[in-house]
Amino acid sequence: MAEEWIDKLAGDIREKHREAAQVYGRDQHYAEVISRLAPEFFVRLSAQLERDVEAFRRKLQGDVTSAETLVQTSTAGEVRIQRERFPWVDATVTLRDDSILVDYAKSAGLAGDPLLGRKSRAYALHAGGDDRLYAKEAFTERPEQFDTPEALAQGILQLLFGG
Repeated sequence: MAEEWIDKLAGDIREKHREAAQVYGRDQHYAEVISRLAPEFFVRLSAQLERDVEAFRRKLQGDVTSAETLVQTSTAGEVRIQRERFPWVDATVTLRDDSILVDYAKSAGLAGDPLLGRKSRAYALHAGGDDRLYAKEAFTERPEQFDTPEALAQGILQLLFGG
């Protein structure tokens, strides 16, 4: 009888806090999935950026707008993309915990000062119900979602080289 109040208290906690505890458990699971799969996602993103830039370079070969365009992997979590002119681009794509950051400068013509006029774009990594990663633009009113690293690579290259 003396433990009736404990049973009631435990029942109240189960009833009132079950949903919050379930949300917390899901969030912890998704954080673990992101931590585990983010490096692989970034490796696939990097490889696709290289393939796409190579295809881009081949399409412009021999044209007056042709210019050296490089993709360099400096560390496991960083890729540099540079183009000399028409358009000039200096960008770094970096994996940081649960985000992919694109720090870039570009101009329509020749090389500018890579320290001036820099912009950033952040893509937050999320885990879906099937434990697959996807990237979603952060800090935008209508964020675009990229379901694969290949789709994100296309979005990044359009950001850097598109009009």
